[in-house]
Amino acid sequence: AMEKALIALSFKEAEVNLCTRYFANNFGKSRFHHVKHFVNNLLTVAEAEKALIEQEILNDFSRQCKSLYLTAELTPGFIELIQSLPGEKYVASGSEQGELREVFRARGLEQYFDGIYGSPTAKTILLENILKEKSNSNAVMVGDAVSDFEASVANGIDFFCYLPYSNVTDTMQSLSQEYDFTILMHWPTLPSNNQV
Repeated sequence: AMEKALIALSFKEAEVNLCTRYFANNFGKSRFHHVKHFVNNLLTVAEAEKALIEQEILNDFSRQCKSLYLTAELTPGFIELIQSLPGEKYVASGSEQGELREVFRARGLEQYFDGIYGSPTAKTILLENILKEKSNSNAVMVGDAVSDFEASVANGIDFFCYLPYSNVTDTMQSLSQEYDFTILMHWPTLPSNNQV
């Protein structure tokens, strides 16, 4: 989606490749972070046009993401897992919050979560706010990006990496070896009595 948004604005192939490589390597950070970095550091854009180009990239990317989010298949076993987990569940995502909530509503997924939060607020802050609101440090972060791991470390909670669809599998495996967090290759099947 990001590559298509950049190509639509007729940027050079080399610049598009730099942007998509940065995007993949920093997956999980907000699109606002990425696009600002592209316009300020990787793309040839006149100073007077930067704000307009940022907005055009964001708008096109948002349209494409929404379409993809509405049609993408759910990760196998996810619904069964989320239904079997005790306690409150939240989403803290790099995706834009309004768009994320709209898609979750449209797909009937909001019913599984006590709150859905996204960018432009950073995941570390989203997680901090959730933990403060609940006054509970008995939490775990499940994610597939470096920013998910960093948010969990910054907030002093455990982290599990769900690897099958990660854009940074090698990086996450290296971090797992260094920091000893669990890698999941599929969602676990929990006992029916909700004992975790």
